[in-house]
Amino acid sequence: MTGVLCAFAGIGGSGGGGLDTQTVTTGNSGSAPNRLRGYISGTMGSISTGTSAIYNKTITGIYYDEDALQYVLSIPTATNTGWTTMTIGTEVLNRTSATFSSGSWVWATTDTITTQAFGANGNVVSVVFT
Repeated sequence: MTGVLCAFAGIGGSGGGGLDTQTVTTGNSGSAPNRLRGYISGTMGSISTGTSAIYNKTITGIYYDEDALQYVLSIPTATNTGWTTMTIGTEVLNRTSATFSSGSWVWATTDTITTQAFGANGNVVSVVFT
């Protein structure tokens, strides 16, 4: 497992006026070319509070899927409102650019396992929701 700080900006008074902050210790699942990086409840990684301050609901996943070339955020029963962007490091993902269904947002990307925003094992990144 690796350490990744996901700052969904703002919980606990940090984040500079964002909406939510979570600390995620990221894990990996699978092997190339079918690897996942990030947090999935009960599968890989861990999350600090695990509750979205935007929705007051459990965050069950935030990760990169190497096989599908996509980023995924999962908050079951959440609605597609309440925030504008999710920034992982320098990668800005717009909520309205995602495919949304049943509390999951999916962003297609051309990133690879070596260029995806979570970085290599052990990297710490900020994930900021505004």
